[in-house]
Amino acid sequence: MEVKGVDADMLKEYLEETYGCNEPIFISEIKLDNLNDNALRQYFKRMVKSGDLIRFDTGIYYLPKQSRLLKKSYLDPLKVVSRKYIQNGSETFGYFSGAYLANQLRLTTQMPAAIEIVTNKESTKGRTVTIGGQNLRLKRPSTMITEKNVLLLQFSDAISASEKYAELPVSETTAILKQYIRQNSFTRKQLSDVLPYMTAQTAKKLIEWGLIYEFI
Repeated sequence: MEVKGVDADMLKEYLEETYGCNEPIFISEIKLDNLNDNALRQYFKRMVKSGDLIRFDTGIYYLPKQSRLLKKSYLDPLKVVSRKYIQNGSETFGYFSGAYLANQLRLTTQMPAAIEIVTNKESTKGRTVTIGGQNLRLKRPSTMITEKNVLLLQFSDAISASEKYAELPVSETTAILKQYIRQNSFTRKQLSDVLPYMTAQTAKKLIEWGLIYEFI
């Protein structure tokens, strides 16, 4: 993101046009001609002091916009999490996993204290971080996550999550997973591409639960 020589008013206008209100702004992403990082931080500090900008967390800000229902402007932490670890514009580099994924698929009513995310942005087998008060459990992927393989890699994790967190009978669990396959029109070619990165237990469940026969 680049824009030539700016002052405070131009910076605010740029942020409004580029991000809009109540959307996460990562200061590290902004590169402005004739404005070094230290000067940029000073501008942000002044905008926070004037109320034109709100600091969400370290290096993360947003332009406030009050709603009729809420007196105070609000930034959804999941927006920040998604932008930072899952998808930024057209680039995909992560996905939700674990108990949170099982909850999103309605396999369980549990909501974990820490949301699990598999992301290219992480290099360890697992660590916990906090963003805006939300605890996250970050894990590196078994293979590089791309726009083409992200849904199937997530599905592979969904099988594992189903075994661990599902509160439904196996018949209902498998019905949900089969519907997920059909909705995403997964092909056998896609499956063959990610099969080497599945655990033996996950591959076994593909067959035992009849999931493999849903791939076109």
